[in-house]
Parts: sequence; structure tokens; C-alpha cells
Amino acid sequence: MRRSLDAFARLCTAGLSALLLGMVTLICLNVVLRYVFGASLLWADEALVFAMVGMVFLASIGVSRRDQHLRMTLITQALPDGAKRVFSALEYLATAGVCLFTAWYAWRSTLLLHRRGTVSNMAEIPLWLAHGVVLVGLVGMAVVALVRLYALLARKDI
Repeated sequence: MRRSLDAFARLCTAGLSALLLGMVTLICLNVVLRYVFGASLLWADEALVFAMVGMVFLASIGVSRRDQHLRMTLITQALPDGAKRVFSALEYLATAGVCLFTAWYAWRSTLLLHRRGTVSNMAEIPLWLAHGVVLVGLVGMAVVALVRLYALLARKDI
């Protein structure tokens, strides 16, 4: 299971790298077009916003996998080991629950946008793609939380 999670996290990281490279290229191209040729790509800003949202949600999977997300540790540091395990189990359950609850609505929204064929105004990007990346990020974080919960309860290292 550890290898599968690591492989998926690496895949997300590779996707992030490609997305970032594409964003930087698009920004540079738009700057050159605007200041050298007096023209610009009208759709670029909109595409960059969607790419940024996608980066955040894809990166959240890798951050969760490495257990580097933001958290408040003031209380947990003061707890004895047994209570820390219970608190961690509740944390993983809550994380998975919130992510899956939100993913359900992201799924419904993505499906609706796909059925309607809705596209963005300027770039004409299918909006189900932008919402789909949010869905992937939420499900990915939920899976990581559930795997961590299983590992905690089974006393296994992931």
C-alpha cells in the first residue's frame, strides 16, 4: 500500500511540475506578446486561475501523503501516547469525512457541468475539468487519511 501511495504522490508531483512549467511559459509568452507586439492572449488569465486551483488540490494529496499539512499540535504534544493515538484516529476520520462529504458535492457539480457542456467564458475550458481536479484532490486526501487511519489502528508504518 505504501508503494501505491508513493507512486500516486509522485504522479501528482509530476503533474504539478508540468502544470507549473506550462503556467510559467504561458505567463512569459503573454508578457512578450503584450509588451513587444501590443497584443495578448485574452484567455491566459482565466486558464492560469484554473491551473492554480488545480495545483493547490493536486499538491494537497502529496502534502497529505508526507504528513506535512498544517495542523495545531499544541494539544496533541501534551497528551500521553494512548490519547495521541485516539486523537490522531479522530483527526483522520474527520479529515476523510470532510473530504468525502465535499467530494460528493464536487462530483455532483462536475457531473452537471459535464452534462451541460459548460465552458469558461474566455478560454472555453470545459468547467468539468476544473471541477474534476478539485474532486481528485479531495478524494486523494480522503484516501490518504483512511490509509493513515488503517496504519494507525493496525500499528503499521506507511
